[in-house]
Order: sequence, then C-alpha cells, then structure tokens
Amino acid sequence: MARVMSLSPEMKGKSTIFFPDIVKPDIMSFIKENGELITLSKGELIPKSILLNNFIYLNTGLIFYIKRTNNYTKPKFVNVIIPHRLTDYHLLLENNCTCCKSIKVARDSQITIVEKSLIKNLIKEDIELFTRFMFDANYFTERQTALAIFLLTSSPEDKLIKFLFDILVAFKTEFISMWLTIDIKLTREEIADILHISIIKLDLMLGSLKKQGMLKKEKGLFSINTALFSELSPCPLGREDAQGCKSNNMLKFKMKNMIEINNV
Repeated sequence: MARVMSLSPEMKGKSTIFFPDIVKPDIMSFIKENGELITLSKGELIPKSILLNNFIYLNTGLIFYIKRTNNYTKPKFVNVIIPHRLTDYHLLLENNCTCCKSIKVARDSQITIVEKSLIKNLIKEDIELFTRFMFDANYFTERQTALAIFLLTSSPEDKLIKFLFDILVAFKTEFISMWLTIDIKLTREEIADILHISIIKLDLMLGSLKKQGMLKKEKGLFSINTALFSELSPCPLGREDAQGCKSNNMLKFKMKNMIEINNV
C-alpha cells in the first residue's frame, strides 16, 4: 500500500479531507471584485440570510461550519474552515434549506460574501469560470462525502492521526524534520467536535501519544513526531491504489467536456 509520507506536497494536499481545498486564483479574483467585506467577532453566528443567498469566503481568522445530526449522542458535524477557503458549495444553483446548518465565528474573522445570483449569471457571461465553479463544487462534495464516511467508520485513534496530518498539510508545513509544529491553537472541545468524539476520549488519546513520544505541547501549540504518520495511507478509506483523495471519477469532468455540455 502507498504511504502518505512518500507523496509530493501537491499530492499530500489532495489526500486531505478535513479541510476544503484552497480557492483557485481566478475564482478568488472574482470573489474579491464582486464581494462585500465583513468583519466578525469571535462567537458570532453568521445570519441565515447570508448563508442562504451568498457564498462565504474566509479572508482571515477561523470559522466552523456546523451541520446538525439526528444522533443526540453526537449532535453535530463540525468542519473547520481556515483562510482562503469557501465554506460550502451546496447552495450554488438552488435555494436549499439551511435549517440544519450554521456557521460560527471561532476567532475574530474577516469574510467576503458574494451573491449567489452573480455566480449563476456566469453561465451566460463567463462559461469557463462558471464551469470551474461547478468542477470545484463536485470536488468539494466528493471530499465531504469521504470525510463523513471516514468519521463514521474509523476508530477515534485513526481520526486523530488523520486530522493532525491534514492540519499540517493545510498550513503548508514542510515535512523536513522529525518534529512538526501545528501552527494554530484549537481547544480540546473544538478538536473533539471536529473528530466527532468525546472530550474524555480525546484526552486519553492525547495522553497516550505523549507517553509514546509522538506528541508534545510547547507554548500552547502541539508538535507532532512524523513517525506517527508512517503507516498512514494517502486515502482515508484505505484504497490500495490511492494517490491522494482526488478520485479518478473527477477525471470525467474535464473542462472542455463540461463547457460542451453546457452549450448544448
């Protein structure tokens, strides 16, 4: 089986599932040219009216995209959104319900909101850019599906290891030394929510990793021994042929093919 540590930095990025992909430069330019800048304080909830009618791009800070479940023992899924990402693509073409979704400002943040209608109009004004939005929407959905399956079928230990790896990759950490520092402070409660586990279980796992010499904490930041990732597969679902989590299914959605389909 392929091992994630042997991948190039680009392929490491494709193997992550806990974080949305960074927004492409052309889409980022469109957002900045057409969006409205909003500053938010820690603890705020983004109004449902904004969530329903706009795309939300994070410039700086940290936000949590929260989806409610029907399991009272595990009432929510939490996606952590770091800068230069969009929160969701599910509202791209339709006015879908947002009753089970909310966005909480985890740290003081600055966001850019873009009216969904402007993106929909791209199908007439710039079909290539609209197609890239659609391509990224498919990729986002596929990644979210992989994350949900992984969280529901993996052990708490595997979830923690995968999350630690993904956060290092998302912050563009170079894997060139034995100890790597996670350059973001998250509370125990936040990590437990992201991993869909209890705080007690998280504390037990963190304590075990410290005893094994795989994790230490300095100045409030975690440092991870790269040996922890030696057995980690590029695919969270353990596919033998995995070369990162960007599924071969996405190869069907070539830009040229999608443009031709939309012009029929």
